[in-house]
Amino acid sequence: MPLAAGYLKLHARNAGLEDQFEIDILPTPLANSLGDQALVAEILDRDPWLVGFTCYLWNIDRTLWIAARLKERRPDVRIILGGPEVTADNAWVLDHPAVDFAAIGEGEQTFVDLLAALIRHDVPADTIAGLHVAGRPLPPPRKPLPNLDLVSSPYLAGILDAADEQLLLLETIRGCIFKCKFCYYPKAYDDLYFLSREKIVANLRHAAERGAREVVLLDPTLNQRRDFAGFVRLLAECNRDRQFTYFGELRAEGITPEIARLLRDANFTEVEIGLQSIDPVAQELMDRKNNLRSFERGVRALRDAGIEVEVDLIIGLPGDTAESVRRGMHYLQGSGLYDEVQVFNLAILPGTAFRHEAATLGLKFQPRPPYYVLGTPTLDLFDFYQLMAEAEDLFDTEFDPLPPPVVPNAESAREGDLREGDLREGDLREGEAPAEPDRIARMWRVDLDDAARQKPRPPGERSQAFTLWLRSSDFDHDASEAVDCVTRLLADNPHTTLQVLLEPTGDPERITIESLDTMRRACFRTTSYLDRFYAILPNRTQGAKRLVVLIPNAWQDRISAEWLDAVSEFATVVPATSAGDAAPIALQSRIVEPVPTGSATHIAENVVGSRREPSV
Repeated sequence: MPLAAGYLKLHARNAGLEDQFEIDILPTPLANSLGDQALVAEILDRDPWLVGFTCYLWNIDRTLWIAARLKERRPDVRIILGGPEVTADNAWVLDHPAVDFAAIGEGEQTFVDLLAALIRHDVPADTIAGLHVAGRPLPPPRKPLPNLDLVSSPYLAGILDAADEQLLLLETIRGCIFKCKFCYYPKAYDDLYFLSREKIVANLRHAAERGAREVVLLDPTLNQRRDFAGFVRLLAECNRDRQFTYFGELRAEGITPEIARLLRDANFTEVEIGLQSIDPVAQELMDRKNNLRSFERGVRALRDAGIEVEVDLIIGLPGDTAESVRRGMHYLQGSGLYDEVQVFNLAILPGTAFRHEAATLGLKFQPRPPYYVLGTPTLDLFDFYQLMAEAEDLFDTEFDPLPPPVVPNAESAREGDLREGDLREGDLREGEAPAEPDRIARMWRVDLDDAARQKPRPPGERSQAFTLWLRSSDFDHDASEAVDCVTRLLADNPHTTLQVLLEPTGDPERITIESLDTMRRACFRTTSYLDRFYAILPNRTQGAKRLVVLIPNAWQDRISAEWLDAVSEFATVVPATSAGDAAPIALQSRIVEPVPTGSATHIAENVVGSRREPSV
């Protein structure tokens, strides 16, 4: 849901700038499904002169690649960036040659000021607070909007529609009274800025009228407001028939049984709570103290009221040791005060106090997103692997697992299929024709035994989540050709989420770990966000690229456990199924059940969105 873009368009409209500018938001289904070059082509088809991107740690690499391609094809196009990745201390973003303008901090008024200046000049003649202009010194900081009514709401203005995803995103506060050093908020806001009661009611009325099933409250700490009980009563009044659920992030301290009942009456079914660490030194260094007795009382009150609680822990905080992290995990597991647990590796995010203090604190971290810490004075990289593996064992889960492989059948795997529902009538601009059914390819199928091979669709006609289906009687012999296919696809669209299906036509055990290692190295010759995201998680190498071996039906009871175990270190092994049949096969446990054909066509498309950043 492009809420940030909706804010920008609304603020420009309220400033009277739509008389001079047509502001177009790229439809979400296109933004989420098109491959890198297809997205470039889609943007250029709209003939823009200024293109803006909201940048987060999961999309900044791809954003800059796309911006560079736009500049190559249309040097006159200007690029503006905004979002959490755009900070004064993130020079690799600000100094990128494709970036003309960058909004540092709150972006709505900065965007409006830029548009007003561009009416008269190609480049703003005067300094604009919060706007970095390429080649100029950093600007003075932008003061936050005095209240959120000025940008609320894109839903009420008809720019966004909660019916699209049966979801409404709602900010009622910007700013945070807590000063956690791993978080961006303390550096961005000096106070709390509120949305009025009237606007809250109007937004929730829209959610109800448009059939929303969930309202996600984006406030950094929902119960930091002094009128929290009254606020929750208002949420309940606007949801009397419990049409939608609410979700938000809380501090457990201060949650009483009465407050918990009010939250449940409003139809909160789940909340997220940050525990992070129980170690006093780590708490001191991150400037976030925990009162464990208050934490326990608050979580019990929530769970007694029927609200599920997800608790966050962080590995890698300054001051924590391997033993103190273990104590925190065992404290939580022993208390039973959770319904779900999420364990995060610490990210040294731009614009945070930890980023500014990294050298002093002795923090080593990835130079590109997700900026995971790689070492502290008391923890090394091996500790991170080991502690995450211990957490998965202790809580009997796998954090951020990849979804099961998708094995298309003959009907669903046509080269050009777009899924039903990828585009809806409301996604298109007035007078715009829907996409041709065969415009975007999701798969390239190659028989390596056949000299007359099908070529892939052009790079600008491929989906972001793509399958390369390779068929061979001897993958060892054909490994170099398989590598060429992988290399070609990733050179064309380097940020694609690539599933490589390997279908042996004979004995599967002719696929050796040597050939799999060769293909895996080709997949990870260059890295993207997801590759780095999974890089310090336990289990085998995984990320945006994935090898999948299909076991023919005739061989499923004949392959050896030793071969299966060896291959499973490099690839996911699944049973090959007849068209339309994706039932699991009773085989060794390392064979994974594939997703039934038709239930999904993307591999790992939800990985990023499914993992929330740790709550405060």
